[in-house]
Amino acid sequence: RRTRRGGNRDSIAIEPGRTAVLAEIDGPAAIHHIWTTIAAEPFYGRKIVLRIYWDNEKAPSVEAPIGDFFGVGHGLNRDLASLPITCSSEGRARNCYWSMPFRRSCRITVKNEGTRAVDAFYYYIDYRELPDLPAGTPYFHAQYRQEFPPREGRDYGILEAEGAGHYVGCNLSVLQRAMGWWGEGDDRIRVDGETRPSLHGTGSEDYFSDAWGMRESRSLFYGCPLQEEDFLTGSKATVYRFHIPDPVPFKRSIRVTIEHGHGNDRSDLLSSVAYWYQVEPHRAFRPLPSVADRLPFAFEPAGAIVTPAWKAESPGQAGLFIDRAAGLRMEAPRLMAAPTSYYDRTGARLPVLRTDGAAAGTRAEFGFPVEVRDLYDVRLYVLRTPAAGNYRILGEPGGAESGSAGPKVLGRIEGYAPETAMAAVDIEDLLLEAGPNGLVFEAEGKDPGSAGQDLFFVGFGLAPAARRFVRAWDLVGPFEARDMDDLLTAYPPETETAPARSYQGKNGARVGWRTFQAPDSGYVRLDDLIRPNEQAVVYARSYVHSPDERTVTLLLGSDDGVRVWINNELVHTNPVYRAAAPDLDRVDVRLAKGWNKVLVKVLQGAGGWGFFLRFADPGGELRYALGPE
Repeated sequence: RRTRRGGNRDSIAIEPGRTAVLAEIDGPAAIHHIWTTIAAEPFYGRKIVLRIYWDNEKAPSVEAPIGDFFGVGHGLNRDLASLPITCSSEGRARNCYWSMPFRRSCRITVKNEGTRAVDAFYYYIDYRELPDLPAGTPYFHAQYRQEFPPREGRDYGILEAEGAGHYVGCNLSVLQRAMGWWGEGDDRIRVDGETRPSLHGTGSEDYFSDAWGMRESRSLFYGCPLQEEDFLTGSKATVYRFHIPDPVPFKRSIRVTIEHGHGNDRSDLLSSVAYWYQVEPHRAFRPLPSVADRLPFAFEPAGAIVTPAWKAESPGQAGLFIDRAAGLRMEAPRLMAAPTSYYDRTGARLPVLRTDGAAAGTRAEFGFPVEVRDLYDVRLYVLRTPAAGNYRILGEPGGAESGSAGPKVLGRIEGYAPETAMAAVDIEDLLLEAGPNGLVFEAEGKDPGSAGQDLFFVGFGLAPAARRFVRAWDLVGPFEARDMDDLLTAYPPETETAPARSYQGKNGARVGWRTFQAPDSGYVRLDDLIRPNEQAVVYARSYVHSPDERTVTLLLGSDDGVRVWINNELVHTNPVYRAAAPDLDRVDVRLAKGWNKVLVKVLQGAGGWGFFLRFADPGGELRYALGPE
């Protein structure tokens, strides 16, 4: 058992492209338990690769994405309860109990093949030292494979091994590329060079020990941690079968395959991990596919995305779809809603709302609200498909982007692609009004290869085009704050503007004003500036210049509780424990013509401490300084 640092930080971080060595153990010994839990980017289960090497071998005997090794595919987290593998905590706590004996040495590594750092990788590796290991002891092996899709007319290969040993099971993950039941394929196991399989099953659900299809279930030797039961294109499944009471022995070789469809005619994406024991040496594994090839439909937007929960406004009126909770609407002559093959970090499939039978000039009108008048960058997510057309993106008639010649063309969508794929179209610096806004998609022809002119709309993202944070601040503190009630305790900086004065602060120390310039991110990081930095409050003061008297929206985010005054008038209080991020709170405030004092009070409980603050200013008319100029 290996331990790390003290406290709650007994983990390792792994930068992108780096390999971490989890264990190097001298033999003879046997591993009996491996546990891990991981904090990392979405779909890390298919981005982090586990490898185990026995007796100083150069090629691994275990090689699989870590999620698949622990029984769940698609880069997702799901609970699983079997004899050799369990996953709990919504799939985030992974355990395996395979016995893994070795004679001379064991080396266990994980490689981060993602694009972001693994923030925290926690693990236990439990093993027993042995006095000896009998000659001919078979070693544990596991191999990930995929065929996206399998070849037509040929079985999908789960395992091909050479040597002497026994097969102890597999998991199989499926992403459907056609509607219907994926599991009519027979399993076939050939040992020692057989042409006719010794074991020839009657269907996929039969091999995985269920019946009449699959549904999510758990059992010691078989189960299904994931099955989306609509069985439409994009539906996902993971199933497992362990031959622990009934291992399949082989003396020279073994080949485990399964049909993809009754006649090897389905194009579903299949991936698997086979588990077996054999006497070394083992047959070299085929190269592991890239992360992009392992996750073709895992959707990771660059920023936040809204995927509407569309509902037809009324039965029989398929031209109007509404998401009432989000205030969204889409209207066209004919519309249809369906799930896509793309899925988010939870495994939920993204919806698509598509036109039906669009022609040149067909319009689809998309309505959405914003809460603050500002300049926004808008990202539209659409599917490019063999039946999609080309579209102009127009501003809403009469909207902020309209001119005397009519709505402005904001962008274009080129919809055709020979294979369906997600695409993003960006509209930058778009002025949106508080309240309802809209975009119009107008069909303007198609690629010669396209079978139609339809629009396939998935979702959208909104972000302020340019957050101009207040970055120059005078700070004073810390003052005492035993709990959140002290957010209401008034210290002298609330009642006077005296830059030269010092005060009695926390623990009786004298504190005075100091100047801080925030970085471009706008984050005023207080925990590095102010000490002590727990159970404390600090005040921050700056000034904003307005060319006239006006009402503006103030946006801020704090860690933790916060109060704000404008020109000595309290305008906002939020007693909250949270992490800081931009624009968490929003309040309309009145600015006088000329210079206006901004005073912020931020309370710290424990952990991080800081804040962001800005004013919505689409015209760039406001100026900021440490004092009136």
